[in-house]
Amino acid sequence: MAIFSQAQEQTEVDFRKYNIKKPNRTIPFRLPHNVINKLKRFIQISGINSGSIDFIKSIDGAYYFLEINPNGQFGMTSKPCNFDLEHKIAKYLINILNEKQSQ
Repeated sequence: MAIFSQAQEQTEVDFRKYNIKKPNRTIPFRLPHNVINKLKRFIQISGINSGSIDFIKSIDGAYYFLEINPNGQFGMTSKPCNFDLEHKIAKYLINILNEKQSQ
């Protein structure tokens, strides 16, 4: 999800300084393939298997990695962007359980 926090002075440094009357615009967003590939490699090397990952995109189009929160939440992304992540995770876990039971 992309958060257009720079449109408001209140949220330009930290989007969590919410403007309840005029919330930041949020849209579904896909990182470029070269960034995704680097991120996948980093996740492999680090051994992380879950988390919320934050980037910023500069005015010149460069992507800057900020953090991975291994206990990250996804509701604030799933709902507004209709990603339906909770159902995808549940299906994934059910498939793993079914595979283990059939062995």
